[in-house]
Amino acid sequence: MTDPDKNQTADVNAANANGMEPAVSESRVPAASRAAVRRSNRWSRRIRLSFLGVLKAELLKLASLNSTWILLGLASALMVGMAALSAWTTTFMASIDIATGKTLDHPKPLAAADLWAVLASSGSTAALVIGIFGVMAITSEYTTSAIQSSLTADPRRGMFYAGKSIAVALYALASGIVGILLASGTLLLFARGYDVTPLTGDQWRIIPITVVGFPLVIVLIALMSLGLGALTRSTVGGVSVVVVLLMVLSSVLAIVSMAVSRVSWLGTLAYLTPDMAMNNFLGGSIRSDAVSSVSTLQDYWIPEWWQSGLILLAWVAAAWIGGLVVTQRADVK
Repeated sequence: MTDPDKNQTADVNAANANGMEPAVSESRVPAASRAAVRRSNRWSRRIRLSFLGVLKAELLKLASLNSTWILLGLASALMVGMAALSAWTTTFMASIDIATGKTLDHPKPLAAADLWAVLASSGSTAALVIGIFGVMAITSEYTTSAIQSSLTADPRRGMFYAGKSIAVALYALASGIVGILLASGTLLLFARGYDVTPLTGDQWRIIPITVVGFPLVIVLIALMSLGLGALTRSTVGGVSVVVVLLMVLSSVLAIVSMAVSRVSWLGTLAYLTPDMAMNNFLGGSIRSDAVSSVSTLQDYWIPEWWQSGLILLAWVAAAWIGGLVVTQRADVK
């Protein structure tokens, strides 16, 4: 024989699972059965993946990829290598007489602004590698069809995309911090034994720009690349777009601007590209006398360092939001 209470409870559970009104009125279900249904519904809601669970899953997925450690390690190594090369050049120029090429008995003092600029510019070298990491972090989901499992575990695509973004940002931030610390140690080794002139005037802003802005720029480049990867959903396509934006576009605009005097305004467009915005921001608009003399000959507008930071932020926002829209609306391949 069957228990009518159990049958009624089963009807209610089936109706709730299908999002329909129960076939049996709740008033006709015994109180014990109604309590069991409510406990079942609460448990179903409780076992849904939380945002922290999504974030933990994305961190573990990135940690399991060999490409993550290879790219982040390469990025940190490039930061150190660029800092070492620039520091060697700076100390070498301070040790010789430019007119005769002979080594000086007493090296010229090093400018603290130049040393900080060396440290800040080392991050631009690793931007392309960080960009590739950001692209592969999202496109690997599509190339391996892991996106199906990811969206099955968490059908809320916006939460999946946000969790992936924060995981990428945290890994990029760690790489930037490690890179700047190692680059700082390398710079100190090269500058040992040299007199260093102090920072003056507005040159002091290079310190917070380097200490805070350096890791922040690394994170922004990673998030922009993540958005581009989500837009293209292809590793080749995403990496190609990143290469164009971080290496090709500004160079083409600058060359055309210098070659054709009538379109010198393209020089301004070059400063609106992501890589020039990044470099100008990290430079803090602190220019040497030689650079300043050349800048006076330019008849186009050059943004200030903080304006370049906003330009870079706009690029990141556009790419990231575009990736979010595609992730939420496009069908999974």
